[in-house]
Amino acid sequence: MKIICRDSTGPAGQSVPAQVHQTSDGIFKAEFVPRVVGEHRVNVTVNGLSTAGSPYAAKVYDVNAIKVKNVSNGTVGKAVTFLVETSQAGPGNLEVTVNGGRVPTSAQAQGQHTYAISFTPRDAQNHTVELRFNGQDVPGSPFTCRVSAAARIQSPETLDKVSVGRLFEFVVESDSEPSVEVLGPARRSVPVKIDPVENIGYNIKFEPVEVGDHSVEVRLPGGGHVEGSPFLLKSYSAEKVIVTDIRPGVVGKSVSFGINASQAGAGNLEIIVAVNGKNVPNYVQSEGNARFKVNFKPTEAAPHSLSVRFNGHPVPGSPFTCQIASAPISLPHALATGEGLKQAAIKLDNTFELEGFEGVEPQVFVTTPTGDNIICQLSPQGGDAYTASFQPTVVGRHLISVTANDKHINGSPFSCNVFDVSRVSISGLDQQYGPAALGVPVTFSVDAAGAGEGTLELVVSTDTSTVKAEVVACARGLYDVTFVPQTTEPHYVNITFNEVPVDGSPFRIDIQQTTQHIQIGSLAAIDFPTDDQIAEIMGPDHKPVPYTITRQTAEFRTHMTGNYLIRFIDRDTRQHIGTRTLTVFDPSLVKITEVGEAICQQPASISVSLNEAGQGELSALVKCGAAEVPHSIRGPTKTGVYEIVYHPTCVAPHKITILFNEVPISLKPLEINVLPANVGKEISVSGLGLYQARVGKTTSFAIDTVKRPAREFDVVVSGPGGQALPVRCYQTKSGHLQAEFTITKPGQSIIEVLHQSKPLPGSPFTCEAFDTSRVSVQGVPKGQLALHSPICFTVRTENAGIAELEAFAVSPTNQNLPVHITEQSEGIYSVEFVPSQPGAYKLTVMYGGETVQSSPFTFTASATGVKTDTRASGNGLEVCQRNKEASFIVYCPIAPNVQIERVDEFGERIEPKIKALGNNEWRISYTILSVGHYEIRASCPNRGNLPGSPWSISCVETSKITPVGGWGTLLDHDGRLILPARIVFDVENAGPGELACSIDGIEIPVDKLSDGKMRLYISADSLAPGEHDLDLTWSGLTIVQCPRSAFVTGQQAADKVMLTGRGLAAAQAGEAAHFTIDATNAPAGRPEVILVHQDNTSVPVSLAQPRPTENIWLASYTPQKSSSGPLTLSVKWNGRLVKGCPLTVAVGSSMDASKVICSGEGLRHGIVGKDIKSWIDTRRAGPGELTAHCAGPRKVAYCELYDHGDATFTLNIKPQEPGRHLLTIKYGGQNVPGSPFALKVAGAPDASKVRVYGPGIEHGVLATFQSRFICDTRGAGAGQLTVRVRGPKGAFRVEMQRESQKDRTILCKYDPTEPGDYRVEVKWAGEFVPGSPFPVMIFDTEEELRRYLQGI
Repeated sequence: MKIICRDSTGPAGQSVPAQVHQTSDGIFKAEFVPRVVGEHRVNVTVNGLSTAGSPYAAKVYDVNAIKVKNVSNGTVGKAVTFLVETSQAGPGNLEVTVNGGRVPTSAQAQGQHTYAISFTPRDAQNHTVELRFNGQDVPGSPFTCRVSAAARIQSPETLDKVSVGRLFEFVVESDSEPSVEVLGPARRSVPVKIDPVENIGYNIKFEPVEVGDHSVEVRLPGGGHVEGSPFLLKSYSAEKVIVTDIRPGVVGKSVSFGINASQAGAGNLEIIVAVNGKNVPNYVQSEGNARFKVNFKPTEAAPHSLSVRFNGHPVPGSPFTCQIASAPISLPHALATGEGLKQAAIKLDNTFELEGFEGVEPQVFVTTPTGDNIICQLSPQGGDAYTASFQPTVVGRHLISVTANDKHINGSPFSCNVFDVSRVSISGLDQQYGPAALGVPVTFSVDAAGAGEGTLELVVSTDTSTVKAEVVACARGLYDVTFVPQTTEPHYVNITFNEVPVDGSPFRIDIQQTTQHIQIGSLAAIDFPTDDQIAEIMGPDHKPVPYTITRQTAEFRTHMTGNYLIRFIDRDTRQHIGTRTLTVFDPSLVKITEVGEAICQQPASISVSLNEAGQGELSALVKCGAAEVPHSIRGPTKTGVYEIVYHPTCVAPHKITILFNEVPISLKPLEINVLPANVGKEISVSGLGLYQARVGKTTSFAIDTVKRPAREFDVVVSGPGGQALPVRCYQTKSGHLQAEFTITKPGQSIIEVLHQSKPLPGSPFTCEAFDTSRVSVQGVPKGQLALHSPICFTVRTENAGIAELEAFAVSPTNQNLPVHITEQSEGIYSVEFVPSQPGAYKLTVMYGGETVQSSPFTFTASATGVKTDTRASGNGLEVCQRNKEASFIVYCPIAPNVQIERVDEFGERIEPKIKALGNNEWRISYTILSVGHYEIRASCPNRGNLPGSPWSISCVETSKITPVGGWGTLLDHDGRLILPARIVFDVENAGPGELACSIDGIEIPVDKLSDGKMRLYISADSLAPGEHDLDLTWSGLTIVQCPRSAFVTGQQAADKVMLTGRGLAAAQAGEAAHFTIDATNAPAGRPEVILVHQDNTSVPVSLAQPRPTENIWLASYTPQKSSSGPLTLSVKWNGRLVKGCPLTVAVGSSMDASKVICSGEGLRHGIVGKDIKSWIDTRRAGPGELTAHCAGPRKVAYCELYDHGDATFTLNIKPQEPGRHLLTIKYGGQNVPGSPFALKVAGAPDASKVRVYGPGIEHGVLATFQSRFICDTRGAGAGQLTVRVRGPKGAFRVEMQRESQKDRTILCKYDPTEPGDYRVEVKWAGEFVPGSPFPVMIFDTEEELRRYLQGI
């Protein structure tokens, strides 16, 4: 017999030596030693012949070649995994058992011959792992795996509150370092410190810095929450509890103090009031928002201790001390008197007197506002009298207690106001810029805010007289004081506080004559202050200048630029009294040296030289249309050149008027074209027509198309009132697109310039249209006028639209003169200039660059003319509005005397305010509080009454001129009066005057009724459909609240009004009938309803507009009789009969509202944003009209009744706000049973604001699964939180916890008992919150979880 053994895996089938031994007769034993693992083939032959089944397969393995890797310790509930490599071990079976097979294991191939062995421990004990290969122990087997408990937070039930600024600690039992995230109330992260603790885990520390809820999440490195995470921690701060108003008390009287814990967070207050070791009962009253008032009644005269703690921590200042004194005793003669009991000066001895202390020595205690006591000295005065003296050190209210035998006397404790006069500060009197100017107001400030309470007294005087001062309170304790010096002698300001002079009082103010500028060639005039003075005048060349005296005025001709010095000398003593300087300038010598290019949105400049023009001030006026353009003046340079810098924002011509000492250097302003920023490169729009237009004249602007086709551009112009205006566009030779249009009335027009339907930069533009013909000039003086006397008149532009008003005056020698234009009120201007030499003057008034009617005006001035230097002008001499300041200007060398008095039986006198404006001008302002007739008398001292005095004026209140019933029903949605209109005005409280009305400039008659009211009827017959100008005035003043335009509706518009409702065809006697007027598709307007019987007796009809934004009206009427036949109903829209009218309405009877049945949840509660429905059955109530009205706390809810056609209805209510609503349901005008219903409406919930987080909505392993999660409903509105969990056994019971009903953060948990697919549904007010439903997969092992997360 021959045996051959070959290695099936070896190279070239290498032979393995085999030995054959015969063991018995016919039985042989073969032995061989394999060198490599794998399958070997054994060939057995006997006498050269193979035996049956030969060759045989022998599998060779090597258990010692098995390698076990990554054996580590584990944690309960988390998979323990190690690797087994069998690549060199040969074929065979690997067996793995843990704890004798009591713990399940799993194996997963990690590649060829490598396996991952996993098991999930459920107990914290050592686990024995046995590995066998083909029944043999693997080297090292059995292995021991130490399993520790799962990570958890120690004692999570104690994690509740923590104080801000204090370290909060907790321990996490874990073998690996956790990650901890703490988020404050504002979701800001709080720094956390993590320290390892031997044999336990890790200690977590953090310090809250904000009051409020903190969310704490603790996760392991793998990302899962540890047990007890997340949790909420409420931080509080006892430091933010404020205790206020602790004041001394008296035995037997209630004492109270306040506690404000609104900023301290959640917690409990502990309040203990004690005296001499005994507690005193106290009562706490909540005042809302965590504010409390604590009351207690002391029974002992001793200091009481007030202990206030918050969450066990004392609040700042605790314990507090409250001084309690004995109750006052009856000492019939004990008195404390003196000023020192009421007020006292700081750091000074303050005294008061004590009397009537027979045989008893008084005790005096002075307590500061901070509770400290200051020493009070008592000095006996003989008998039973004493003098008390004390010296306070702080400002504020002090308490002075006067006691005898520890008992208060009557009146004690006294309240004393302590002030500090040294803390009264004066600013503005230091004269750091030299003496004040004669006739120029001097203003300074007095700040007594820190000086305590008291009386501030102020007197301005000279050595010879007292000067009137005007005091304005700017704030508490802060005042502005203004006076006008009338002489050059020193002025003194005396200021006292509580009769104590302030530091530095009296203050000396030096006064000097001002420098006056006058144009060369003018006749200078100098007024002598008194008759006993003469003057010496020296010219710029230091030579005497001759002058003439006329009416106490010195006049001389200016012939050269420079300074003229005028010295005033006493006629008798020849002593020098004062000096005045006159500077002569020549505006014609102002030279424009350079005009820079002007580009939109970039600074542009003009250079001007004043070297030859004399001394003075350069100014400018830059305008684009009516709009003023900001500018500044820089310089001068070393060469004396100034630069006018302006910033154009519109691509349109700009007009620049340059003035020197307020005199224009040229009658024609400098006009500069402003270019676009990227001219020729980008599409741009330019031209004055974009911003200003003349009514009735063609206006244009240009579009630089940059060679784009003209068809790509579109121009839309909406004129005043919104009507579209025709626009003509054509190509110019320069390639620009020119747009032309004409505006027909003053007002604003909107210009839209579009390219490919998109607006170009700046579009839409606002164009102001003006009409120069509507500008009126009033009060132009006639005849010979006096030199140096202002010439003044009024220009009214209120009806002319908005444009620039300009005025230019030329002297007899063709010199430009300064002209002052002052806006007295909206659209009313005062124009004024002063002639300085005899001859004819020409003044041109322009509006929008065009000369107004009757302009230019010519005036003749002479030395013998009517002098108007003592005169008055202004709108305040004609009419004024009640409770609004009115003013006029008085021209007088010295302060005028003005009296304003009511002329009726009341004789009320009004105190005017007189303010110096300089140049002998005075502004007189006054405010009248009662309507009526008044008289103004004005005179100039030593010169008599002003021309025209006295003036009769009317004080009116145009806001009291209102239509009976208001404007609301008379106007459309654009605020226009709807024509035709019948209006009755109540003018009883408007004051004296007449009502005037005009349409498009045509006067409309106004009727005065017997009851004093005024009636106005404006017909639409002669007016074309569309918008018209409306002007309503009272005593010449525009009634501001009235509409400025009227609207006429065409017949086609009335045909679009729809009428619906039962009240159009039938009604019941004595019951309200209703119908609806729907003008949704009609133009703006209002309805008019006429309802009459056959005998022409009318039936009142009421109209209501439920929603002012919708053109829908509800009409109601109640016929009183049914026997007189049917009614005739006519409905008009803006005076036009609605289509289908007149209608015939049948009148019958009767109905019973008590038989109406209302049902449904919609009668009790609902939610904002959701329909609230109920059902109404009127089948047994007879014929009638059903109405529903629902009113909320501030808004009316929309009610919708759906008629099913069988006398049953569905009521749908749409509330606009949360809160209690009253639902009124009426049938035939009577309440149905139960009406009005109280309806509770909750705010609309917002489920999108709910935030859900925590391990309970994350995948996990059953053994360690934490089902906690948090629902944060802050900001989600009113609603109910519902949580449902579905799993292998259906729905689960969910536990919810929160600290109070007001807590918007809810902690939820559930207890799954089996692995499987769970579904957590979270709803807020029935709607899923973001992320809900949350799928949660719970597995038996960590390995299953890992494979699921990796998608294997």
